[in-house]
Amino acid sequence: MKQEQLGVNWGKWGEDDERGAANRVTPLATKRGIAASISGEVLSLAVPLSSSGPAFGMRSKPQHYMTRDGGDYAAGHKEKGFGFADDVIMLPTHGTTHMDALSHIWAGGRMWNGYSSNTVTSKGAKKCGIDKMGPIVTRGLFLDFAGPDGVSQSDDHSISLDELKAEFARRELHAEEGDALLIRTGWLKRWREGEATVQKWAGLNPECAQWIDEQGFALIGADNIAVEFGPSPLKCNAAPMHVELMRNRGVVFMELLDFEQLATTGRSEFMFVVSPLPIVGGVGSPINPVVVL
Repeated sequence: MKQEQLGVNWGKWGEDDERGAANRVTPLATKRGIAASISGEVLSLAVPLSSSGPAFGMRSKPQHYMTRDGGDYAAGHKEKGFGFADDVIMLPTHGTTHMDALSHIWAGGRMWNGYSSNTVTSKGAKKCGIDKMGPIVTRGLFLDFAGPDGVSQSDDHSISLDELKAEFARRELHAEEGDALLIRTGWLKRWREGEATVQKWAGLNPECAQWIDEQGFALIGADNIAVEFGPSPLKCNAAPMHVELMRNRGVVFMELLDFEQLATTGRSEFMFVVSPLPIVGGVGSPINPVVVL
């Protein structure tokens, strides 16, 4: 294997590891997250699901339909002493608020921890599937780059490492091993208002990747479709931050998080809870991230 194909953190949590930096969420990190809850107010960060949308880019809208409803009973269907409704939902695993599995991205034919991309087949991911991730409870640190004092007022902006560090300093935040980093770029709000597209979006410059890993973050999430700025500033790599942070360093990505309500609270630190669906071999999963303020 060529040296450039080697990941920085491969083998760090064992040669057979399939969870990457999620291993940083130890009981100590979880207790730190619990301690960060002050008021106990609970907020969801998930985009609502509906057959009418949303649909982001190449992913299709959710499909929601009923298999049993009140009309069946009006037409004469009967149960013994009760009635019920049942429904089905179909949706792309990366088409709404979601978590990427570590099998979602690779380079040079290898994904996280050196596993071959050939382990991802038409039947799913034999290695690093989303079912390996499990539930996560930790401390969340929130940076609002789209607020009144933020630098991300349009989707032309690539948030630099200096800007990221400056925002940490301004908010007097200090990352610890196993924290989740949450970034508001304003893209989702602009998209809802018809001012944004999936051809360009504000996000983190790929130069931020190494620093984020060095701070000990387990997860990173944003309100755009890729966390990193797009399209890529690098002609040779369409997703450089995915490759460097997820494939090489094992940090877990979450995308299309809805921070609009959280942004009004003024809170930068809180308990963060997220659990992907245990889709065996899935390369991603819809999620309903929750903060406890």
